[in-house]
Amino acid sequence: MNIQKKIILIFESLFKNFNIVLLITTLSLIIIGVFAIFSATGGTYNEIFIKQIIWYVIGLILMIVFANINYNNLITMANYLYYFFIFLLVVVLLFGYVALGAQRWLKFGFFQFQPSEFMKIIIPLIIIRFIIIKYNESFTFKSLLKIFTIAIIPMLLILKQPDLGTAIIIIPLVLTVLFTGNIPVKKFVLIITILLLIIPVSSLFLKDYQRQRLHVFINPQADPLGAGYNVIQSKIAIGSGKFLGRGWLRGSQSQLNFIPIKYTDFIFAVICEEFGFVGGSFVILIYYILIMEILKIVKLCKFTGGKMLAATIAAIIFIQFFINIGMNIGLLPVTGLTLPLLSYGGSSFVFIMIIIGIAQNIYREYMKGEEI
Repeated sequence: MNIQKKIILIFESLFKNFNIVLLITTLSLIIIGVFAIFSATGGTYNEIFIKQIIWYVIGLILMIVFANINYNNLITMANYLYYFFIFLLVVVLLFGYVALGAQRWLKFGFFQFQPSEFMKIIIPLIIIRFIIIKYNESFTFKSLLKIFTIAIIPMLLILKQPDLGTAIIIIPLVLTVLFTGNIPVKKFVLIITILLLIIPVSSLFLKDYQRQRLHVFINPQADPLGAGYNVIQSKIAIGSGKFLGRGWLRGSQSQLNFIPIKYTDFIFAVICEEFGFVGGSFVILIYYILIMEILKIVKLCKFTGGKMLAATIAAIIFIQFFINIGMNIGLLPVTGLTLPLLSYGGSSFVFIMIIIGIAQNIYREYMKGEEI
């Protein structure tokens, strides 16, 4: 067998039974993100843009890698992953890199790594493992307390950074796992009550700038040149795009730097200004197709662990998408959650690509079963 045939066989094995719709929607959002970030960073091949291209390559490789790792192995390894990332969260608080008043990153030369991003899948993974082990047993108060403890420890560490957006998103993700894991209704309601009580408690961890964001959310005009500035400029950008937009690299709000964090939190505003209502709607449509395709995988999967994991992945993407766009149009407070696959960011992009790779593996494992 010659080298060319070997390469073809390797590629066939790597991509066999890939969910094509999921792959196309993922790549479509990445391509849109390339153009949006290039525009948002001034239309030049600067350090930010080049760095993101490197993350794209890393993310694509990791998506393929995780698509070829049996998701059951990740569930089995959940304990080790959980304790390792708890350790990293402690390291971040002690030695982490500080930026914009938050200590969330570990810096390795040219790159930064944000461990809290990965807790959004690791916490569900360890709860899934716990539910599978307890599947044939009744859920006692002790079981519920363990699930609560699993979630609350990393949440408190993340709130301490502070990163309210990531900490709060863990609550609906835990509920998603429990809902798809067929937890008894009474126990499910009890867990919801306990987790919802965390929300007012979390307000004790809020920094002054986070309190300002909540105040400005209620009344954006209260501080139009301070905490309310970003949202006001974002809404102006979206409105000025009208139906077809101003054109690529021609958005005045983005090109003249009226939107300060345009390539991260407010990338959707850049897209809407340059490509208008049509461009913004097209992006939303792609997200809809992507999320629905993952939900189809939930329905197809015959195993409880796969169902819970795929549902969690769909929930992560939907919640971040919903919160970020709501933030851009002023319907939700600014939280710092990025728009999956579109916003600039290394850890956030790589994380989303990894969980999409996991979703692909769940689908591939189902297809293997169908072929037998």
